[in-house]
Amino acid sequence: MSAEAMRTAAGFVQQLAIDLNQDNLELPMFPDSVIRIQQAFRADEVDLDEVIRIISSDPAIAARVLQLANSAATRATREITEVRQAVIRMGSKLVQSSVVAFALRQAEKNEGISAESRTILRDIWVESVELAARCQVIAKHYTKLNANEALLSGLLSVIGRLYILLKSQEFGEMDYAELEPILADWHPTIAKAIAESWGMSAALADALESQMDTNPALQESATLTEVLSSARLIFEHERSGEALNGSDYPLLQRLGIASHGQESVTLDEHAEAIEKIRQGLRG
Repeated sequence: MSAEAMRTAAGFVQQLAIDLNQDNLELPMFPDSVIRIQQAFRADEVDLDEVIRIISSDPAIAARVLQLANSAATRATREITEVRQAVIRMGSKLVQSSVVAFALRQAEKNEGISAESRTILRDIWVESVELAARCQVIAKHYTKLNANEALLSGLLSVIGRLYILLKSQEFGEMDYAELEPILADWHPTIAKAIAESWGMSAALADALESQMDTNPALQESATLTEVLSSARLIFEHERSGEALNGSDYPLLQRLGIASHGQESVTLDEHAEAIEKIRQGLRG
């Protein structure tokens, strides 16, 4: 890396630190209605009418919410055509998930950024969907946690990377090689800060911060951190084609996903459920 590139990267890291300290983590390119919906859910007593009003005011988001409400992922048996019905059918976590999925997808399609950045954003979008699907399946079949909150944690797991990438577009010329170490060091902390600013649960925010931990601290019962970490482990091994040995990860054994000595851990038995969730989120 050239001296100039190092100075640019150092300045960018300094700006990230300032943003964090000042609680100034507004996501570039995210529609205002997406942020308003997340903030509406932050209230101690959620005003359902307000949530429905905000969703209905943005036709693209309203269409996305209705699409997910009628998808196989929600086991819909009767088609609904009204936003209010969709919100009631899905519940807060799935509504939040559909809105976040929409925003991630829109960021990936943005034509105001370089072709390289759009490619990276597409990879981030795909990863968020894949992790969300695995998180929901793991939570549902191996824990007593809220499966829809687990799905949301998977979607939000990439939000720190998204923030860094989009923010770098405003900062100046930085190529992805310069961003990679910054992404690795900062994205979990930023993801947690954004989740907290949106009023997400402490358990979800902690999961985002600890998502890269392959052996999180043992708790009395399963946690969202364990679910997200497991989903990431499984997805990354599937993506690389490298077998996942259950003996190497007590985390997988604690959740019952793997047994000691199991040399190739997968979620193949849940492939159909994962595909339904995947399709529902992609739209």
